[in-house]
Amino acid sequence: MAELKGIEKFVAESLQTFYFKSSKEVSFDEGDDPPDIILNIDNKKISVEITELDQNVLKNRRTISNGYLNFINNLDKELKNLIDNDQKILIIFYHNYTKVSKINRKFKKYLKKLIEQRKLEINSKIDDSIGNVNFQIKILKMPKEGRLKIAGATMPYSGKITKSRSMTTTISQISDSDLSLQTNRIIINRIQDKTIKCKDIEKPIWLALYDSYYKKFTNFDSKEHIEHYQDNFKDIKDFGIFEKILVIFDNGDVLEFNT
Repeated sequence: MAELKGIEKFVAESLQTFYFKSSKEVSFDEGDDPPDIILNIDNKKISVEITELDQNVLKNRRTISNGYLNFINNLDKELKNLIDNDQKILIIFYHNYTKVSKINRKFKKYLKKLIEQRKLEINSKIDDSIGNVNFQIKILKMPKEGRLKIAGATMPYSGKITKSRSMTTTISQISDSDLSLQTNRIIINRIQDKTIKCKDIEKPIWLALYDSYYKKFTNFDSKEHIEHYQDNFKDIKDFGIFEKILVIFDNGDVLEFNT
């Protein structure tokens, strides 16, 4: 048996345990990369490519988000002297994968006008949009130890902001939506990337996805991690070259999806 290490070893052993429940003989050998392992189930050899589900694969999303964060920092530098001493401005951009360069000039003009016209009061908030970018501006009381006059965050979001929603409700709903959206994007990214890498290896080919993303949001006490991925795979119709896709969790759970 191959001396695999790290995630590959954990995934291989988890699959071995999982398929022992329904098969008489299960073993694995190291593959030629690709695939990472050859899974032997009752004398049937299956090529298995192993990869992580991790948000870091979405480099485009991270680049876009960083652009908005830098923009917020620059707004603080340029406009902080115009803001009343007892006020702090919190901005949340829901960028819909639109680059900040598409809206930065218009938004700065928009915000500067609000500040100069003294239309911002503590605990007030504004929901609006420019182009394809929704945003929420909330005026807070400046903390005693506060340094930044303008701060904020950014999130992907495909829906329209409803003005009747509170900041807490909005953040909660966006966070839930973001988890599902990001999981879906990560899975599709891995399928597409590994389809290209594994196109010439012997079939059948399975894709094993080790969850390094959703485990940050669960303690595995319930089955929410199972339900999260089951819901996501309902919308994924194209498995590329893979006959089967498996999701492996830190607690040893294995989810199996067939084309």
